[in-house]
Amino acid sequence: MPFTDSARIHVEGGRGGDGGLSFRREARVPKGGPDGGNGGRGGDVVIIADQQIVDLSRFRHAVHHRAAAGANGEGRIRHGRSGADAEVRVPPGTRIIRDEVVIAEVREPGDRVVVARGGNGGIGNRVFRSSTHRTPRETVPGTSGEGTWLMLELRLPIEVAIVGLPNSGKSAVLVALTGAAAVVAPYPHSTREPTFGPLVDDDLEIHLVADLPGVAADASPRPEGFLTQCERAAVLLHCVDAVLEAPPASERIAAVDATVAEYASAAARRIVVATSADPAQVPSWADYAVDSASGGGIPALREGVLDALGVGRQ
Repeated sequence: MPFTDSARIHVEGGRGGDGGLSFRREARVPKGGPDGGNGGRGGDVVIIADQQIVDLSRFRHAVHHRAAAGANGEGRIRHGRSGADAEVRVPPGTRIIRDEVVIAEVREPGDRVVVARGGNGGIGNRVFRSSTHRTPRETVPGTSGEGTWLMLELRLPIEVAIVGLPNSGKSAVLVALTGAAAVVAPYPHSTREPTFGPLVDDDLEIHLVADLPGVAADASPRPEGFLTQCERAAVLLHCVDAVLEAPPASERIAAVDATVAEYASAAARRIVVATSADPAQVPSWADYAVDSASGGGIPALREGVLDALGVGRQ
């Protein structure tokens, strides 16, 4: 199933159980009195961050999530059991939005947030007994649980985002830099969903690098793109094909920068990489030049990326 970073779901807390209507009936106890128990509370819907889940594709079909209802109260003052919670497991980094307002975010594995509370249990007739009202038949029914539609948006902990026009060598740079198993082909849009790779520093710390499709040939955002994942990136690697002569590199860079700026953090460090170029001759418009096929220029680029991340060098 294709990578999915947003989903719309409906959540509903369980209904509370009704209060019981009952009178004690035992041998030699002709007037045992009311003994209806209270209803159980409905279960909550809880969103939990689970590191075993990588995206939101499961919610393409699993749209409705309802917690269990509480049990009704019964005679002999037997209170109904509470309904079980419904656990909705999502990847860490998932943002929860209701009515276009972010209400919570689960960032770390194990983080949990209640998004729909269950209804209260009802009240049995035993509660209404008094010295003047010995046979109450009043009960209170359980209440309905909360129900609402939510938007889930995944923001992966990407530290380095690779962006650029189609066929500008982004996947090849990712492979050369991290060893990721990405599709490298001489035609545009060969990467249809984000591809990830690990950049390991000298202290063996891993930094997540992603090739993010999302820019069309005219530098506009692709509707099915994933530029929103730039949001948390500390470094933007902008790949520019050095072989292509028209339009000028400066125009291509400005157009892509304008598009990516709508999604990326203003504090992100920007590194322009000339691809399919001679590493010894860095163009004036680039910070680095690389030849991904031979690996030329990749070590210098790696050092530059780690420096931009603020990683200490040995």
